[in-house]
Amino acid sequence: MFEVRAGAAAGGGAPGIAMSDVAMSDTTRARSEKRDLILDAAIKVFARHGYHGSRVSDIAREAGIAYGLVYHYFKNKEEILATIYEERWTGFLEAVEDIAGAATSAEDRLVSLAALVLNAFRLRPDWVKVLVLEIHRSSRFADPVQLRAVGRLFDAVERIVRAGQERGELRGELDPRIAVYVFMGALDLVITGLVIGVTRVEGGEGDERAFYLKVAKTVVEIFLHGLAGKEPAR
Repeated sequence: MFEVRAGAAAGGGAPGIAMSDVAMSDTTRARSEKRDLILDAAIKVFARHGYHGSRVSDIAREAGIAYGLVYHYFKNKEEILATIYEERWTGFLEAVEDIAGAATSAEDRLVSLAALVLNAFRLRPDWVKVLVLEIHRSSRFADPVQLRAVGRLFDAVERIVRAGQERGELRGELDPRIAVYVFMGALDLVITGLVIGVTRVEGGEGDERAFYLKVAKTVVEIFLHGLAGKEPAR
C-alpha cells in the first residue's frame, strides 16, 4: 500500500515510508469514505422522496455534511444516481455471475439466483427501491451503459438455461433467451410488488429469510414445471 524508499538516515540507508505517501493514503481513504457517505445518503433520500422530489441539499443534510461539499465529489444529482446504479449494480452482477458458473444443477442455480435477487430487497430495500422506481422504470434505463449492465445479467441467466438444456435438465427445443425473459420478468414483478407494498412478508421479522427462500423456490418451480396438477383436466 505504501511505497518503500531508501532512507538517508545516518548509519545506513534503511528503507522507510515516505511521509507524503502516508498523507496521500489517508487523504484518499478519507475522500473515498466521504464519497460513500454521500452515495448512501442519496439512496435513502431517493427512496424516501423519489429522484425528482429530492434535492442535493436533502442529500447533504442526510449525510451530515455541508451542501457545497457534495459538489466536490459529484457534478449534480444525475451523476449521483448514475454512480449509485453503476457501483451497486456491479457488485450484484459479480454475485450473479458466480452463481451462473457454479457446478450445480440448473434448478439449484436458478433458485440461488432468485434468492439473491429477493434477499437484495431484504438487506438493501432502499437501494432496490431506487433501482426499480427511479432507474428501471424511467427513461434513464435507456442509457447504453445501463443497458449493457442489464445485458450481463440476462447473459448470465441464459448460460444457466443453456447448460441445463445441454445436460438434458431443461427442454432443449425452447429458445433460451425467451425463457430468460419469462424468468426475469416473474422476478421483476415479485420485486416490484415488494417495493410498492402489494406483496408483504408473511410472519414476523424473523421469518423474512424463510419467506424469501420460499418465494424464490415457488418462482423457479412455476418456471420449470408450470401450474398444472398431476391429475389431467376433465
